[in-house]
Amino acid sequence: MNAPDQAVIEGLPEAEENTHMIVRISAVAVKLVYPFAAQNDIRFYLNGINIRPLDDGSVMIVATNGHRYIVVRDPNGYAEKEVVVGLSKDALKHSANAKHTLDILSNGNAMISGDVAQPLFIQPGNSIIEGSYPRIERVASTIGYREGISGAVNPSYLNDALSIGKTFGESIRFFTRDNDSPLTFVLGGLGDLECFGGIMKMRDSFEALPNWFPVPGPAETLADI
Repeated sequence: MNAPDQAVIEGLPEAEENTHMIVRISAVAVKLVYPFAAQNDIRFYLNGINIRPLDDGSVMIVATNGHRYIVVRDPNGYAEKEVVVGLSKDALKHSANAKHTLDILSNGNAMISGDVAQPLFIQPGNSIIEGSYPRIERVASTIGYREGISGAVNPSYLNDALSIGKTFGESIRFFTRDNDSPLTFVLGGLGDLECFGGIMKMRDSFEALPNWFPVPGPAETLADI
């Protein structure tokens, strides 16, 4: 995909002569990944979303807080280079429309644009976060996975995945390998977007009944109770 034509945008300071658009992705992708980003983490780059061009010309958008992650592929997106972008929650107010886009300029200016390129939200300051974002491909895998849920997971993280599926998708499927590997989910029905994610397992054990549970009497079946 070629870089979108640069237009004069009302509300932004006059751009430097060499300023140009380096990212344009679906605003829906931003709304999908935003809840999975870290909040006020000392690893400052995790507080943003990672936007990365792929070899096939599409764009991959990633967010993680170190305990869960989400990946969205936008086949119609454009990214000149990989960037990490910090956005405020106000940007989400205009990110549910499939015709809206997140546009980022080379000077760090970022905005949510409408279907006729008018700015609906302008991010204050420089949105680009310097730092090396973790490679999610070191964690994500399908080797040995089967459909279903097993292991201990944070219920709020599980609820966030279900909420995204309920809001945007037509289906959500879960895949698991063992009690230690991330629980993987895949969303369907997102139009041109593709989305999957993972939730890290918590350390827990339920291999035997707790020692506070009463020792059984002579009854051997429920019918004997």
